[in-house]
Amino acid sequence: MKLSVLIITLNEEFYVGKLLDSLILQTYKNFEVILVDGKSTDKTMEVVKGYEAQLDLKIFVPEKKGISFQRNFAASKASTDNLCFFDADTVLEPDFLKKLSDYLKGHPKTDMLTSHNRPISNRLFDRLLYSTANLYLEATKHFTPGAIGTFIYCRKEAFDQVGGFDEAIECGEDFSLMKYMHKAGFNYALLKDPKILFSVRRLDKYGRWGFVKYQVPRTIYYWVKGDIKTKKLEYDVGNHIKPLE
Repeated sequence: MKLSVLIITLNEEFYVGKLLDSLILQTYKNFEVILVDGKSTDKTMEVVKGYEAQLDLKIFVPEKKGISFQRNFAASKASTDNLCFFDADTVLEPDFLKKLSDYLKGHPKTDMLTSHNRPISNRLFDRLLYSTANLYLEATKHFTPGAIGTFIYCRKEAFDQVGGFDEAIECGEDFSLMKYMHKAGFNYALLKDPKILFSVRRLDKYGRWGFVKYQVPRTIYYWVKGDIKTKKLEYDVGNHIKPLE
């Protein structure tokens, strides 16, 4: 089973190398890497190009940029039916893709999945915060499954049938994608192992409680009104979207 690892970047020079290093160290080697950059103005491209000889890596820099657009563009370039979206500030344990492949082989009816998240941090607050996020995913998985954009797997058939990521959505495009695939009848799974490791840079940027206050209204909006397509709730992932006011 070959996997397509899809990564989007915009000014990720301090993070994307760690992800690519972790891909080199994977015990499971049957994968390609497709990276779509949003015209970074830092040294992201310089870092990324340094990995071309070590990975089956294809790099694209389209004229347009944006989280959902870049993810959709990456999916369109995949040569496999197994799409694995990773945020650029994540890190994979060496057996991550092996465990993912083993699960998919053992559960061939799985169309989409994600995994529990673990922050790269020793702070108790950070661990508790994302333990709560994992519990949220567990509590909602049977009736409206979701995924934090750090890691999403889906079969290309499911992805294409719902039109991929909705580029009109301003926040929560990851949850909306899973919701629409679920409504279309595709099967979801939530894995506790392997966990996806990710940077806590947003917590550092906004402060722990500031980040919570920032996320709560968006979660409430999503549950009450649905997809977030209002400019009033813009969010920040890397440097893709405007920072908080």
